[in-house]
Amino acid sequence: MKRGEFLVKGVLLACSGACALSACSSGDDGGGGTPNPPGNGGGPTAVSVNLSNLAEIGDQVTSGGVLFFRIGEGNTSADFVATEAVCPHQGGQLVWVEEEGYIECQLHFSRYEEDGDVIRGPQNEPGSTRDLEVYSTTISSTTITATVS
Repeated sequence: MKRGEFLVKGVLLACSGACALSACSSGDDGGGGTPNPPGNGGGPTAVSVNLSNLAEIGDQVTSGGVLFFRIGEGNTSADFVATEAVCPHQGGQLVWVEEEGYIECQLHFSRYEEDGDVIRGPQNEPGSTRDLEVYSTTISSTTITATVS
């Protein structure tokens, strides 16, 4: 084999190995797709919804990447919770399951307490997710606002 052929084949072999390795790293490994909550990268963001959307205990609404749900009968901040709306594992939609008292991912069924703590990871396995971001809320007239930082 001539020197030029050897160099070309060596470069092609090295490139194909690097490409294969990068393709492997982007696959579904169970924890690689950890989305960031809304508001990262530029100071606090305010996300608001009308309280009429949260009239009853257990009612929930998603807006601007925030999941709002009602846990109490009053109209104070303590009667509501606002968390990120997308699961940190791989971006599944989060919902509040009032009857059971937890937040659940609709993709791989991770579960979280209302304070954001992980109850169980995806597909009933430990790990591979993080606690949810829980946002402070304020009530003004008929609007609840979450401050996403």
